Amino acid sequence: MKSVIEYSPVMQNNNDPILKDNLTKRVRKMKRSADEKQEKDDCQCRCRFPSLGKLQTRFLRKMSQLFDSHGRFVAHHPNITITACVFLTLFSMLGFLNFTAKSDTLSLWIPEISDTKDNVEWLNQNFPPDTRYHSAIVKSDNVLSKEGINTVYLLHKRLQKVHTKDNVTWEEMCKKVAIPVTIEEVSWVAWGFNVVFGGCPHYIEICLELSILNILSPHEKVTDDFMENLNQSEILRLINQSDKRENILQYLGGVKYDAKGDILEAKATKIDLISETNITEALLNPDPGTSTPVTNLSMSFEEELKDALLNTTDIPEGVEVSVIVSRSFDDVINENIIGNYNLLFSGFAIMFVYVLIMLGKFNCVEHRVWLSLAGLTGIVLGSVFCMGLCSAFGLMFTQLHNVLPFLMLGIGIDDMFVLVQCYENLSPEEKKEDIAKRFGKTLSYAGMAISVTSVTNIVAFALGATTVIPALRSFCLFCSVGILAIFLYTLTFFTACMVLDQKRIDERRDGCFCCWRHGESWTPNKWTKTNYLDIFLAKLAKFSTHRMMKVTISILTLGLFGLACYGISKLEQRFEERWLIPDDSYLAKWFDDRQEFFNDKGERGTIYFAELEINSEQLDKVQSLVRKLANQTDIITEIDTWALEFSNHYNESMNSTVMKIELGNYLHSKDGLQFHDRFEFENGARPKCNEEAPDVVMFKIEYQHPLFSGPLEHVPAMNKVKELIKEANIDGRVFAKSTKYEFWEVDEILSAELIRSVALALICVFLIVIFMLANLTGAILVLLCVMFTLVDVMGFMYFWGLTIDTTSCMLLIVCIGLSVDYAAHIAHGFLEQDGGDIKSREERLNIRTQNTLLKIGPAVFYGGFSTLLATVLLAGSDYYLFVAFFKVFFLVVVFGLFHGIVFLPVVLCLVGPSHAEYDGHEEKYELEKLKSTVDL
Repeated sequence: MKSVIEYSPVMQNNNDPILKDNLTKRVRKMKRSADEKQEKDDCQCRCRFPSLGKLQTRFLRKMSQLFDSHGRFVAHHPNITITACVFLTLFSMLGFLNFTAKSDTLSLWIPEISDTKDNVEWLNQNFPPDTRYHSAIVKSDNVLSKEGINTVYLLHKRLQKVHTKDNVTWEEMCKKVAIPVTIEEVSWVAWGFNVVFGGCPHYIEICLELSILNILSPHEKVTDDFMENLNQSEILRLINQSDKRENILQYLGGVKYDAKGDILEAKATKIDLISETNITEALLNPDPGTSTPVTNLSMSFEEELKDALLNTTDIPEGVEVSVIVSRSFDDVINENIIGNYNLLFSGFAIMFVYVLIMLGKFNCVEHRVWLSLAGLTGIVLGSVFCMGLCSAFGLMFTQLHNVLPFLMLGIGIDDMFVLVQCYENLSPEEKKEDIAKRFGKTLSYAGMAISVTSVTNIVAFALGATTVIPALRSFCLFCSVGILAIFLYTLTFFTACMVLDQKRIDERRDGCFCCWRHGESWTPNKWTKTNYLDIFLAKLAKFSTHRMMKVTISILTLGLFGLACYGISKLEQRFEERWLIPDDSYLAKWFDDRQEFFNDKGERGTIYFAELEINSEQLDKVQSLVRKLANQTDIITEIDTWALEFSNHYNESMNSTVMKIELGNYLHSKDGLQFHDRFEFENGARPKCNEEAPDVVMFKIEYQHPLFSGPLEHVPAMNKVKELIKEANIDGRVFAKSTKYEFWEVDEILSAELIRSVALALICVFLIVIFMLANLTGAILVLLCVMFTLVDVMGFMYFWGLTIDTTSCMLLIVCIGLSVDYAAHIAHGFLEQDGGDIKSREERLNIRTQNTLLKIGPAVFYGGFSTLLATVLLAGSDYYLFVAFFKVFFLVVVFGLFHGIVFLPVVLCLVGPSHAEYDGHEEKYELEKLKSTVDL
């Protein structure tokens, strides 16, 4: 058509009747074609939204009308709306009566259908663990000096003096083991009787206190006189001449040897202490602050034990002591979480100032102090409603849930900014209408904009809740309910407060002292009307539409994407308990010392055998299993040998009575005494020598893993042990358990769960966005931005020292939800722009992009920056979960905003979708040109 307009002879001779007649016919034909197209478009799209079909068109039109009606209702009844929201929140607080907090590994991480969960629950029900482990590490330049050994002895004496306010001592709390006694320790009469007539060896029970003192004085108690006469040469002589060299090395770290292989010095030595708790009482009256059942009496004792071991009085100079007791981990974690909650209150204070600055203007009428406070109040109400409702339905609260307030704060403020920005975007004529119409029109657009992001977030988290990991499932459900609550409270509570605040502004009442009304002559200062972010975004919009900038931004985006892909290739799946401990904690010192000096052994495991009859056939299978495990030298370094040794005490011809007698004799022998605690007998009875042993209800075999480097090694090792147990085909209930197996099972499924959750979330985002935007191209571009953001976040996690663990998996799901907000708002705003009567498609796309950044860009930037600001204080936290939360959120905000307001506008300038109302612009433009050429 360009050639017709510019080169037609009519332009040279407008009076030629033939040419004029031909051109007139052409204009009329184009007019009929345009009218027919317009009529068709009007039938297919009666609203301002592009359509993939009549269903979406009608839905979006109805939603727009619904939000318009809702805005009018809230504007007419703001006080009723606010009151209803407050009462709804108070009613939801009844759910806190069913509040459940969980911290044990089994409840948090093991899938419900897992055999491990079933076996551990059975074990806890029938043979609950009653053992409590404690340890101290003594460190110096040479702990084998007199000062170092005296420090160990000093801690030993303090242990004997520990007592609680209930006068409970170490002797009463310790776990006791039986050891055989020598001829000097029993009477000559008893010894002679046993020698002449036969009998069992004598043994005594001692507390499990394992240290190098057991090596220095193996046959008698260490006394002050013994320690006084001990010097460094004598210490080295006793150690190097001991027949228990392997046992010695277990309790020494940083060992140096001479040319002969004798020990010269050591940098550290450890003391292991084992106590017991009354498990029956612990199950009936558990301490709520611990992750395992324990009595209050044990908790009190462990507190006294910790204080005694940490006491630096009389500790020689140059000698350091680090300590852990069983309650230490729970204590430090709980104290750290509580201590970091001040960051939440500080974050709310910062956000109040930020919202106050961003929502209003710097003059006495248009600054919005009370609206800012109301906005934060609405977020609190929504968060309380979420907690109450989820608690009412029995969802558990875990340590992961501690980041929920920060998440709700970031998302809630984002919605507030969108709502206020949409009101500011009303034309001067629309702002003169009554307040009900104004808020109806505001919500007709803002409601859809907020709905696109909220619905995608809600469904994305809901799909994340399909994970088999209980803690992640609970967190995702909390997030879904929380985002729904924030969405509803923004459209009700905050909107109602905004109505009241806008009435105040219309009446020229003061922003702080609402009773003070300024005169009719009051006008805002000019400088308060200047929005510097709008100026910046206007320049950014112009730069983005330049071809050179388009190329530059595209190259930068692809460069970041490539760098992120490299980071992902280096990203590890790893988690260490040490990360949860603050560096300034006494517990961190023990973890660091253990890592430096005693990190040469892996995890211990136990195979439990129950609900089977002990006979030669079953014992043969047990022996075969032990041999196969012992042959797996790459995954097993040590294993109990009692099953192999006991094979010398029975044969196939023995009946059960004789076999039970032999079992009792073996457990009283010198070789078998150490395995006494491997058996549980009926009614808690204990076998006696030369008598039939009680029925065995459970026995176990312990083994030792080597030190593994990560999931690629320890997961196959765990599975190999389980596979050999299954192949052994032993009757009854047989299973393997280790303290770390529960974490290793999570490692096994974590990657698959992450991929599945992310894939489901991305599919959900695409389907919902395509329906809410009703535009295929727009939905694809939003999905592209989300995927780019997700890849960049994961890649730069590696450069910032993060790994793939349960915390980062949870945060990556959050990442998808947040990154949708930035891109979806821009895409939705772009579809709302018409570009004017501009002929060139490229120019029209540029204009639409610029208008989008000016109209919705500020709200997107404010929302993203507010999310970052809400979490910035967490950067100074010493709690791993909060620090990881800040790092991931920082990456999400930076890359999300980059792809939302920098990269996406460039793509929209190139391949942006067209609006149904814009399709005929080019024809209309050419028609008007022709009309101006011909006098019709």
